[in-house]
Amino acid sequence: MENDTINETFGKRLKKLRDDRGLYQEDIGEWFNMRKSTVSQWESGRLPHASIIAQLARKFNVATDYLLGLSDNERSVETIAAHRTDDLMNDLPPEALERIEEFKELMRLKYGKKPT
Repeated sequence: MENDTINETFGKRLKKLRDDRGLYQEDIGEWFNMRKSTVSQWESGRLPHASIIAQLARKFNVATDYLLGLSDNERSVETIAAHRTDDLMNDLPPEALERIEEFKELMRLKYGKKPT
């Protein structure tokens, strides 16, 4: 992807994310102690420093690759998995949980780790 396309895509995606959340350019500028005109330049195709791109991705909860137009997925697989709030073992019966603990001990013994 050429730089012009990345710059243009970044600007469009930043504007959409901002608009979707009802934010103004001034609001984004305040995050970084910058003027509205700087955010306007970003939305017009000027890329900010990489550290700002990373902070924007965190603030909007999207992947940097999405912001830069390198992916159409707002969140990377790692981001989604890292933010799971459900416990996959909640619905297991107590005896199943005991078997899992036994299996973990067996693996520790097999691979030379001391039991906990």
